[in-house]
Amino acid sequence: MRQKRQSLILKLITNHDIKTQEQLTDALRQHGFATTQATVSRDIKELGLIKISSSDGGYKYAAKPSSGAVGQKHIDVFSDTVVMVTSALHTVVIKTYPGMAQAVCASCDMLIGNKILGSIAGEDTILIITHSEQEALSLCDELRRIFKN
Repeated sequence: MRQKRQSLILKLITNHDIKTQEQLTDALRQHGFATTQATVSRDIKELGLIKISSSDGGYKYAAKPSSGAVGQKHIDVFSDTVVMVTSALHTVVIKTYPGMAQAVCASCDMLIGNKILGSIAGEDTILIITHSEQEALSLCDELRRIFKN
């Protein structure tokens, strides 16, 4: 039960601007989890959630970015297989070596999942959808900086 609840919490904070424990508790109840604020507080601590700036100037819950060995593995996968990063309107396009797009896309989702609407990968191309053209440009710059591409 705890794992399912915590998995839902991660999904909720990725897809919605959850700003308070009360909002998170209400969202969990709407999905069939009768829980208390104390339980939500423990879940937040166990998951290592952090508060980040939201688009309206407030703060919202987010998963802590990957760090250490796992984060470095994702960076290495990206760095070693990406050929190009560019944007077109509100979409980021990443070209990889043939057969590597799925792995790179999984790494991107892990590293930047809370900043995007979604992603899809083919054989050698990844499309990442952002909210706006400016966010796509910013994400391109960030990906190039992080992965030295």
